[in-house]
Parts: sequence; structure tokens; C-alpha cells
Amino acid sequence: MDTRDDDLVRLTPAASAALAMRFNDGERPCLRVFLSFLSDSGPRLELSLAEPTGDDATFVKDGWRLVINRQLFLQAAPVVVDCDDTGFRIDSGLDFSEAGGNCGGACGSH
Repeated sequence: MDTRDDDLVRLTPAASAALAMRFNDGERPCLRVFLSFLSDSGPRLELSLAEPTGDDATFVKDGWRLVINRQLFLQAAPVVVDCDDTGFRIDSGLDFSEAGGNCGGACGSH
């Protein structure tokens, strides 16, 4: 990755501390930033454990390896992984404001 691309991914101190607590300061797994459509409030970026593939860009932030599909990265940058009292949140350049929610077909009329 180009250095300028590396500047487009951030892991906040709060997120780094939450990850360290979650993994007990032990081995640090690789974390994937991915696009999820499973939220009731609509699509959003989430984190999971996953090793990189040939289609990924890899970033090391505060000792944590973050991977994101290159095509998604080009659309989402800048990407900021943060954590607050509600959990991890990933802010990006993607605009989901008109995507709508997913109620699993249990919402009244569509």
C-alpha cells in the first residue's frame, strides 16, 4: 500500500485499548473491516477475525493488523475504527443515509 493510503486508515486509542482488553494483551489476531448487511438499521462496516487474501489491503495500526478488501477500501476511505460504550464503530467515506434498514421482512408494509 502507498503511504498515503496508510494514512487513510485509523485505529483510535479507545479502539486499540478495547481490543487489547478483549484479547487480554495476548496474541493480536488479524481484523477484517467488512461491509455487513445484517444490521436492522441497514448496511454498515463491521469488524471480524480473518486472515488477509490476495484481494485485501493490509494496514498495521498500533500493533493491530487490519485488512479490508481493496475495492471496498477505495470506496470507503478514510476509515476510522473507534470504540465507545456501545461497542466498536467504523466511520468511513461511505454514505449509507439512503440505504434504509433491514427488518427481515417483519416490518409492516414496504
